[in-house]
Amino acid sequence: MPCTDAMIEVRAETGQPTYPSGARPELRLVVTNVSGQPCVRDLDGAQQEIAVWSGDGATKLWSSNDCSNPSSDDLRTLVPGQPVAFAVTWTGLASEPGCAGERTRVGPGGYRVLARLDRVVSEPVPLLMS
Repeated sequence: MPCTDAMIEVRAETGQPTYPSGARPELRLVVTNVSGQPCVRDLDGAQQEIAVWSGDGATKLWSSNDCSNPSSDDLRTLVPGQPVAFAVTWTGLASEPGCAGERTRVGPGGYRVLARLDRVVSEPVPLLMS
């Protein structure tokens, strides 16, 4: 049976809570089936997004989809309670949709990381660039 949005939880994770300025943080999107039964969900790369926002949550600074959009059919059977993780390494450079504009390095400070699978969006997790 297909996984509905209500049957899954999406979480954002960082490899570590603090990275030195200029480092390349590992960011993860984690999908977990929170229902009581196995279900099938397309985890197509084009449906996934990991984004870095300003600390106040007002401005999106970077998105995993801005400069690449890895579309792929990826039908998975999600077993209840068993997380499936997708990791990206962020260069620390800001980006815009279509990879337009100049890519500047974000400065030291506190940021928020959010993950999304289609319409299901995670709670923000903090990321500190020192």
